[in-house]
Amino acid sequence: MFFKISLYAALILFGVGTAYKVLRWFLMRTEDPSERISGSKRLLDGIKGVLFALFSLKLFRLIKIWFLEVFIQRQIGREGLIRWFMHFCIAYGFIFLLLMHALDRFVSQKLFPNYYSPELSALNPLNPFLFLRNLFGAMMLVGLAIAAYRRIFNRVMRLTTRGLDVYALVFLALIALSGFFLEATKIVSHERYEEMVTDFSSVSDEQEAAALKAYWAKEYAVVFPKTPIMDAASLVKGQEAHINNCASCHSKPTAAFVSYGLAKAITPAALTLGRKSVRESLLYFHFLVCFLGLALLPFTKFFHILTSPLLLLIGGVMDRTKASPANIATVRAIEMDACMHCATCSLHCSVGPVYREIPEINILPSEKLASLTELANKNGHSYPTLRELREGDTICTRCYRCTMVCPVGINLQDQWFNLDKRLSDLGCLEPFVSLKNNFISRFDSDKSKTIIPLTPSGKKFKEGVGLSSQGASFNNCFTCMTCSNACPVVGLYQFPKEKLGLLPHQIMYSLKFGIQDNVLGAGMVWDCLGCYNCQENCPQGVRVTDILFELKSMAFQQARSSRVGSAGSGGGS
Repeated sequence: MFFKISLYAALILFGVGTAYKVLRWFLMRTEDPSERISGSKRLLDGIKGVLFALFSLKLFRLIKIWFLEVFIQRQIGREGLIRWFMHFCIAYGFIFLLLMHALDRFVSQKLFPNYYSPELSALNPLNPFLFLRNLFGAMMLVGLAIAAYRRIFNRVMRLTTRGLDVYALVFLALIALSGFFLEATKIVSHERYEEMVTDFSSVSDEQEAAALKAYWAKEYAVVFPKTPIMDAASLVKGQEAHINNCASCHSKPTAAFVSYGLAKAITPAALTLGRKSVRESLLYFHFLVCFLGLALLPFTKFFHILTSPLLLLIGGVMDRTKASPANIATVRAIEMDACMHCATCSLHCSVGPVYREIPEINILPSEKLASLTELANKNGHSYPTLRELREGDTICTRCYRCTMVCPVGINLQDQWFNLDKRLSDLGCLEPFVSLKNNFISRFDSDKSKTIIPLTPSGKKFKEGVGLSSQGASFNNCFTCMTCSNACPVVGLYQFPKEKLGLLPHQIMYSLKFGIQDNVLGAGMVWDCLGCYNCQENCPQGVRVTDILFELKSMAFQQARSSRVGSAGSGGGS
């Protein structure tokens, strides 16, 4: 009764959790901030899209995608044979154990009339189920071992590994190992053997009982307190008793190749581990771990075993250029649940190495998507968190590499563009734009008083103003205006000085003669296109473009230092 109640409770929690997740797909704020699409509108458009795909020629494309991408896992195979093998072992080992073993009452017993699963037994002693259960469990353990190795020894994966990732590996390992250990204790248990002989056999003769005991000790690895005599005559007689009483219900334990090996390993402690109290404790633990995993599946990364195939099918038939905004918003929400945090996108990120210099975790795509999911769930963050998310997003080059390598087809590029709009809507502008507006507003607020210091405290301005040796080439400028005349930004305006504040040659002049004010407040510093026309045409070799880049870098460093300083002073107060 306890197991039935636990199983039904787990199934109810699984159903409620899945329903909650599906409902959330239509309610999460993943649409463009300028739009406000109701959940009912998204649900209706989603149903229309599903019906159109099922009752059109797209159905054949769905079948093809299911076979190639879901069943064979072709996209993961492109990443390498080892990774494909790892994922195949974990995914199919878990799924087949779930269907054939954990849900045997609903699947195996319905499909296979000869399936034998006695009440309160976690194990089927007949083949092929005895062998298959070990095979699927072993597949899981092999896949988990490879996954653990990659997360420990691969730098990016070690960096991106979170508590939920460790939880997933440990939880699956507990399910497999507890099942193997439980089966091993049942193999060696003489108490279980005696219970079965008493309840199910017709053996009454003492000599026959002793012969059967000898046969099971030799062939079935049962450990008895007193080792039975195993001569040839006893074994032959025991085999006959076994065929008449036991063979129809029990296959040889050697078919359970993992459990049998473990049983042989625990033989010295078999009399203790084979006790009924120990076996029942292991049985309760194994069942509870399995049921707990089933109940929590919708609330953990395990949920991707349902959402990832769904997303692959959707991505194969949905054209985002023609899809309704409601369906695009819904798919974005599904993508967040489909992410299995495998870190493939981070491993291939073109700006991933930047993390070594700028330790902002949101530079890495897998972590940025996790932060975006949290943002969508909470519909707003504290300002420091938003700022960190914006900084990581700004470094992204939109190279599409993360989208191309994602094994479940998440359109990460679309997620980043939507993130940019959401952050802007929440008032967290791109750092470059925010910093530019800050300096220009300080310049415009009071042009006569605005002083932007460019030198470290205690140093004179003419000692390089903090620029590199190449940047100090502004000293060669004799204001011939060649740089300003060659600048396409200057040429864009009829009255450029009114729009840009200072022109390139005036910025060089200011630096040369120690005029500190208004340099970073000049729009020219921030609007420079980096085309190098000014620098290439300068007759004096002044590195004008490089100097403008360095000035912007100095502004960023000033802003970062002031932010760190304010945070430090705030923490001490």
